[in-house]
Amino acid sequence: MESSRLIRKLREERLVKAIEIERVSRAIADSRRNPDFYVSHATLADIEGGSIPSIFKIFSLAVCLKLPYEQLLLVFGVDPRQVEQYAGPEDPAQTNLEQLDLRPQTTRFELHFDRRVNVKETSLLDTDLPETALVPPSLRKRLDPGRFRYALVGLEDDSMKEIIPPGSLVEVDREQNKVETFAWTTLVQRPIYLVLHDLGYSCRWCQQDRNELILLPHPASRFPVTRFRTPSQASVIGRILHAWLALATPQ
Repeated sequence: MESSRLIRKLREERLVKAIEIERVSRAIADSRRNPDFYVSHATLADIEGGSIPSIFKIFSLAVCLKLPYEQLLLVFGVDPRQVEQYAGPEDPAQTNLEQLDLRPQTTRFELHFDRRVNVKETSLLDTDLPETALVPPSLRKRLDPGRFRYALVGLEDDSMKEIIPPGSLVEVDREQNKVETFAWTTLVQRPIYLVLHDLGYSCRWCQQDRNELILLPHPASRFPVTRFRTPSQASVIGRILHAWLALATPQ
């Protein structure tokens, strides 16, 4: 409820009316072609009543309240500066998320995969990796085609929500192709695997129950829990060790 009080207080101090938030957020949603940015009067009432908005609506609120996005996240108890505290590379039980800037630069970063691949769906990339000189330094140091494969999470695949967002490039360790169980304490710590199954590829948490592989999506995702017989219907390609987040909307 503290966040609701702060949002209402910020809005009143800045003399921002609900109708203005509706107007600005609708313009943002139209510009980004994503209705999730829209904050209706009813939604604003819910937020000021204690509900937690999505990252898109927080973005629109930040614009309307003229606050840095990171500062508004603090209102909802999220401190981006603490990411490294919980995502240290020394923790072997955690998938490391790194930012990969895919915006146009002096040297273009291109992944050379089959043109027939549908970027809306999660796909395993071709083993022909990009020329080393064209790869951003943050990714270059990780390339090891002898052990790792790389996959692109489909633009319509939000099965892992913000943990591995749509459009992410993931690194898969083929040597870790058995579902592991240990005492993880957070969703981020639980191992995520790339699985090939009868319906395609999926990046999911997994549970092995004898000869049945259970694929578990993020609890906030619209994707259902799915089950496949192993090895006839599904196989684990490997565990995802790193995910690079695209900062630009794919063209």
